[in-house]
Amino acid sequence: MKIYNKNLKKLIEGGVYSKEMEHDACGVGIVASTEGKKSRKIVEYGIDALKAVWHRGAVDADGKTGDGAGIHIEIPSDFFIEKIELTGHEHNNSEICVGMVFLPKDDYTSQEKSKSIVETELTTNDFYIYGWRQVPVNTKVLGSRAEFTRPEIAQVIFRPNNEKLKNKELERQLFAVRKKIEKISIEMQLRDFYICSFSSRSIIYKGMFLAEALSDFYPDLKDERFISRFAIFHQRFSTNTSPSWELAQPFRALAHNGEINTFKGNYNWMKVHEEEMKSDLFNDIEDLKPVINSGDSDSAALDKVFELLNRSGQPAPLAKLMLIPDAWSKKSKTLPKNHQQLFNFLNSTMEPWDGPAALAATDNEWIIAAQDRNGLRPLRYIITKDKLLFAGSETGMIPIKEDKIISKGRLGPGEIIGVNLDKGKIYNNNEIKNYLSKEYKHFNNQIVDLDKKFPIEKEIFTLDGDELKKKQYVFGLSIEDLELILHPMVEDSKEATGSMGDDTPLAVLSDRYRPLNHYFRQNFSQVTNPPIDSLRENKVMSLRTRFGNLGNILNFDNLTKENIYVLDTPILSNSQFIKFKKYFEENSKIIDCTFSKNDNLKNSLDKIRSLSEAAAREGSKQLVLTDKNVNENRLAIPMVLAVGAINSHLIKKSLRGFVSINIETGDTLDTHSYATLLGVGATTINPYLAFESIRQRFNKKLFGNLNIEDCVKRYIKSVNAGLLKIMSKMGISVLSSYRGGCNFETVGLSRAIVSEYFPGVISRISGIGLMGIEKKIREIHKSAYLENLSVLPIGGLYKYRKNGETHQYQGNLIHMLQHAVTNNSYETYKKYAQNIYDLPPISLRDLVGFRKRYKKEKIE
Repeated sequence: MKIYNKNLKKLIEGGVYSKEMEHDACGVGIVASTEGKKSRKIVEYGIDALKAVWHRGAVDADGKTGDGAGIHIEIPSDFFIEKIELTGHEHNNSEICVGMVFLPKDDYTSQEKSKSIVETELTTNDFYIYGWRQVPVNTKVLGSRAEFTRPEIAQVIFRPNNEKLKNKELERQLFAVRKKIEKISIEMQLRDFYICSFSSRSIIYKGMFLAEALSDFYPDLKDERFISRFAIFHQRFSTNTSPSWELAQPFRALAHNGEINTFKGNYNWMKVHEEEMKSDLFNDIEDLKPVINSGDSDSAALDKVFELLNRSGQPAPLAKLMLIPDAWSKKSKTLPKNHQQLFNFLNSTMEPWDGPAALAATDNEWIIAAQDRNGLRPLRYIITKDKLLFAGSETGMIPIKEDKIISKGRLGPGEIIGVNLDKGKIYNNNEIKNYLSKEYKHFNNQIVDLDKKFPIEKEIFTLDGDELKKKQYVFGLSIEDLELILHPMVEDSKEATGSMGDDTPLAVLSDRYRPLNHYFRQNFSQVTNPPIDSLRENKVMSLRTRFGNLGNILNFDNLTKENIYVLDTPILSNSQFIKFKKYFEENSKIIDCTFSKNDNLKNSLDKIRSLSEAAAREGSKQLVLTDKNVNENRLAIPMVLAVGAINSHLIKKSLRGFVSINIETGDTLDTHSYATLLGVGATTINPYLAFESIRQRFNKKLFGNLNIEDCVKRYIKSVNAGLLKIMSKMGISVLSSYRGGCNFETVGLSRAIVSEYFPGVISRISGIGLMGIEKKIREIHKSAYLENLSVLPIGGLYKYRKNGETHQYQGNLIHMLQHAVTNNSYETYKKYAQNIYDLPPISLRDLVGFRKRYKKEKIE
């Protein structure tokens, strides 16, 4: 373990591993009574089914330590009545509440502190504590590593003093108490303290052992009095993580097999939703914040939001559809209208938690099994004549004779199956969605589709001649950009095709001006997490954009009194953006993202932050960030920096949920530039300079018989396709979850800048700061406004140009190498090698040298 901890510390310090990277690929499933009756066989089936998916978890070298396994069942009243009586108390037929708690094993001071917090909060909230129970465990089944990290496992048994407090109201109160306990424990920095379950309805037994050892480690589970209406079981497989006892599943509301690709975005947007969370159901909403803690895994975070929705009154099937909705926006011909209306409304309340996911969940009234929108994790089900539902990652988890099976099958993309335990009724996919559609139909009336109001027609252009050329120059456009990037996007309605690889310098190492978005690198899917084919899977992907006040997710009746506005794409043409500004004229604020020659970049960023905060506090719903005012005396703030600064500032000030950030910029051309703006928080984008450049080429008759509106539409279409492709590399299907997710790494951008303006972005290699960026802006601005400017720079980023960007594999160097090899000429090779050494730094390895102490030693 010392070696393990030492290596883990190295990985953390090197920025290679963090808790936020936790992902799983697991075995998951449910067993439930379709008539809502408790029985012992459901618990036994759950344990047996868990043993059947043992192969979905990894095993440590000691042969006994696993990635984690567990089971979630109902509290067996008779069993715990006996335990209450053993403490010397009498059970008065009130509700029995049990907290399953992991405590620090060898730190007795922390143990007592942890227990003290639990007891204090329970008594403060009018609960009577029967006592603590040491949970019997058989440590012989544990491997050495599991035993080394094993917590002390205890149960606190208690009841409410108010006998009228029952069912949902009691669970809600227990949820609030547990959140307060967790909040205090974090503030006190208590390590290894974790509450597995804290409920009057259900209990969770889990740990870092093999699946087959569950009932051996916890002898409680062999007691015949353990009966339940459902069992949720889970075998964890850590794909790129460090297994631990608390990360074993099931969690309190769900068990999850999959990976949430949009987790960074969901985490950021949950902070925004916290700003407007209000509910009369909770005494102090602040006790529930933060909903997601820093360091939570994607599955743990999903569970916390799912549970929050449950406790605020949303049933488990609805919470699933809010968080992991169907692909619906492009299925108007195949989906029933009432389902479309339901999904349209739910899509407007919260950003989807997107990624491969097979889900088993309960709110103690419903038990459900469900799939993600793409159906990327297996989930099979069987309904039997003896009133049982089995669903899980495998077929044959429990041997069942064919003559006892009523129906069986697999859940498809977005599908859900569940049992209403209180009603004792099973619902299939359509029945659940029909049921929910009736309940929430009226909310759809608030949604306003703006695409019909903002058609692309009578496009407006304002730049010509030298003014256009100077704007193109100041934003870093080159002849190559216009010919190789922009032109094919209009002519072919798609991005230009190019070869892989890049032998030009990193942006931070280049001696040419490079837009700030060049310092950002897109993340991509890794390990067990598949990317999506954005062409083949187009029907499940969406750029649908919602803007305006995000509303209160805890109360649908008071979600927002205002209309909810949506667009099918975030990219707006010039005419559309003019209509957009006019439509929202009364509650919008224009923020100038340029600064005077006599000012500096840092002051200007502080200024636009203050202006955006003031606008939000004054009631503006639409912020319009524009760099159109660039002229001889005013310089442009890089738009990605402006958006990052304002977005991060409004989140800190708890104002981001009240406004949308709309961009009018000359700083975008290729799809990566749009993705960076959206990724750091932009809502809509009007690339006015790209459209002006299209008009310039249109006037030269370079687009054949196309009219200007067609050219604009084709360009927007190509940008949309490019955005879908970028999202698909991360396995993300919906833009609303990509937006604000900061799914990038920066290379060569100062960590101070990243921390201040792009929190959440990874910056392993620091670099240029605000002063360096400002220097580059001033240099290109000065060049752009020279009187004798006659032509744009040649470029040379995509092809080698004589006076363009440096390339590592230049034609003359490759020719020299070929000559050396062909003629077996060592002298020519030495010239080639020297020319390579004489090149300026291009990649990171060019900055690496040999330590002097090794130079004297012979290589042999």
